[in-house]
Amino acid sequence: MFDLNKDLSFLVHQFKEVFPPKDRFWADPIVIRTGDFYYIFVEEYIYKSKKGHIACLKMDQQGKIKDSIPVLEEEYHLSYPFVFEWRGNYYMVPESVEANTIGLYECVEFPHRWKFKLNLMENVLAVDTTLLFYQEKWWLFTGIAKNEASLPFVELFLFFSNDPFTNQWTPHPQNPIIADVKKARPAGSLFVGNGKIFRPSQDCSKTYGYGFDLNEILLLSEFEYREKLVVSVTPGWDKKVEATHTFARNGHLTVIDAFMRRRKL
Repeated sequence: MFDLNKDLSFLVHQFKEVFPPKDRFWADPIVIRTGDFYYIFVEEYIYKSKKGHIACLKMDQQGKIKDSIPVLEEEYHLSYPFVFEWRGNYYMVPESVEANTIGLYECVEFPHRWKFKLNLMENVLAVDTTLLFYQEKWWLFTGIAKNEASLPFVELFLFFSNDPFTNQWTPHPQNPIIADVKKARPAGSLFVGNGKIFRPSQDCSKTYGYGFDLNEILLLSEFEYREKLVVSVTPGWDKKVEATHTFARNGHLTVIDAFMRRRKL
């Protein structure tokens, strides 16, 4: 039985902790399952370089991390590696707000090699772009800032197209579909449970990335959008946790990120 309240509100304290080396942090997990392994794509931020790139953690069915390798790096900061499969191949839309673009990459050799394919949008301050294929149409959810000064706080905009590989996206007439700082910013891939679509969103009401919500999409069409809150997760299950802002679910694996302070040495 798919029970979000049971899965998260009561069991999040039982999640297994996975820590990166002390010279970096991992955030924004996205989970892909292939064969007997889970591949967890993350933003990997190296403190010395002060710039993020995309890395991939390979995990077996017992939860053991096999390796962690960089898979995509640009001259500018990358984060939030939204990865999806379409017609037998994998694609990635990482956050590239420093380049003022929403770029899409095609996988050449999974999960290690990716090549740039096209910009879905240009001249836009967009973060945490997340795509969904639903009712024979592609839906693009993205957090857009009015100006650089307003980042990291954004409003949620929705666009749609018949083709995921295009720079011609039709804006939804209700844009911005959500302006509430508590749940506008995307927090991971949309997913289906019991025939319902759920959208993870960040709770930035207290601070950036303080917690996350899971929202059920009640209506998604070219003319209307409605959702309702199902469950909220905020830090508190562990006194060391100060924030949690991304939710990823695939198969039997659920991954969240958590901000904890620790010594680098």
